[in-house]
Amino acid sequence: MNDTSFGTARTTDPYLRKRRRRRLVIGLAVMLGVTATAVGVSLCVSAIATARSSPKVSQQDVLALWASKDYLAVAQACEASLSVAPLDPFYLLFDGFASFYLGLAETDGELRGVKMDEAIFSIRKALISPKLPLRPEAAYVLGKAYYHKGVDYYNEAIDFLNESTSFGYYQADTWEYLALAARGAGRLAESLQYFDKAVELKPDSPELSLAAAAAFVEAGDAAKGERLAAAALESTSDDFLAERGRFLLADIYRGNGRPDDALAQYEAIKALNGESADAWFYEGLVYSEAGDPIKARAAWRKAVSIDPMHTAARQKLSERS
Repeated sequence: MNDTSFGTARTTDPYLRKRRRRRLVIGLAVMLGVTATAVGVSLCVSAIATARSSPKVSQQDVLALWASKDYLAVAQACEASLSVAPLDPFYLLFDGFASFYLGLAETDGELRGVKMDEAIFSIRKALISPKLPLRPEAAYVLGKAYYHKGVDYYNEAIDFLNESTSFGYYQADTWEYLALAARGAGRLAESLQYFDKAVELKPDSPELSLAAAAAFVEAGDAAKGERLAAAALESTSDDFLAERGRFLLADIYRGNGRPDDALAQYEAIKALNGESADAWFYEGLVYSEAGDPIKARAAWRKAVSIDPMHTAARQKLSERS
């Protein structure tokens, strides 16, 4: 019997079954297409609704948080706003500012570095906009962020800090950062100019005066270095800074052929810190330079007794007099 004859049941007719399968496939495809379109529209509407339910924090609110020095809240507000407007220079700028100050507060060096990276990224991205507000302040903070990244970034720190001063903008620490960065980058002549300005603005900072003194001594101006170190010593109550100042003064006196003055500084250091192996070591150098090897070796032995791993003292003791 012919498979397509009228005598064949509709449920077993191969031709009809094929047609039904085809109609079923087409129907499913249409239904899936409609469903996908509906889901897409739904997702789009959902995204718009989410965006509308998470508006940007107003600039006035960000500025109020900044004025209260709540840097974490500033960062959070800016990040929320940047999720809506990722290229907004205002929020990028204050996100960078907040990251910088949060980084300064970090005691962990690695975490501080991460925050400085975040600050640099946000501020540099903000600087792309020609309409960026507070451009001089942005360059100032960016320069300091680069400084805290370490010696490999000192030149960038100098460039951006100088850019901020080119706008007539500077803070009390601008010249200090410039001086330290320039000296660390090997730009000694520039650092001396910056140190002069820094000390003029902060004459009561013994730490700054000591750093300036060391720079001037390195540049060959021992007289100015001595004045700055002596002034720092007189103004500090910090034992660590006082010890640093006395070592620097003793180095100056040794270089100027004033052994008695140098020895007086080492005695003062030992009175302040009886465990200073370096004071005994350098005292030994003074005696050696003065032609007294017995006192010199006694001083070096004392240095080694305090610090058995004091390489320089051990080297001197191994030498034949």
